[in-house]
Amino acid sequence: MRYILISLLALGLAGCSTTPVSSSLAKEVKASSSYQFRQGYVPVTIIRDKGMIASACAITAFINGNKVAELNTSEKVVAYVEPGELIVGAGFIGSGLCNGAPKREREFIIKEAQPRSLRIFIDQSANVDILPTTEY
Repeated sequence: MRYILISLLALGLAGCSTTPVSSSLAKEVKASSSYQFRQGYVPVTIIRDKGMIASACAITAFINGNKVAELNTSEKVVAYVEPGELIVGAGFIGSGLCNGAPKREREFIIKEAQPRSLRIFIDQSANVDILPTTEY
């Protein structure tokens, strides 16, 4: 009986975190007008994981405090930015069940002619975070 309970608990916990999505499989959404393609700017791809946690709620992606796009599970946005230091954030901006902890922000250095990919994920405590990924 103990083994059954431990197995069910492990299965339940494994289903409570999000998993990465390949950029080629993620559905692309349009970035706000400030982040559309511009010559000499660097593409930063932000991909939201797939998973059951908060799957009914959009997560808003920000760059330097400005909204880039709202992402549902398995979606991505490509934002074109000037090379240099950026503050990229992600969080629930909503109400009711879609209202969560304040957005998480992280600093990234974007180098000229070096595209970056970032991953928005939700941990087992339902905290939103954003980190770099090698997935393009």
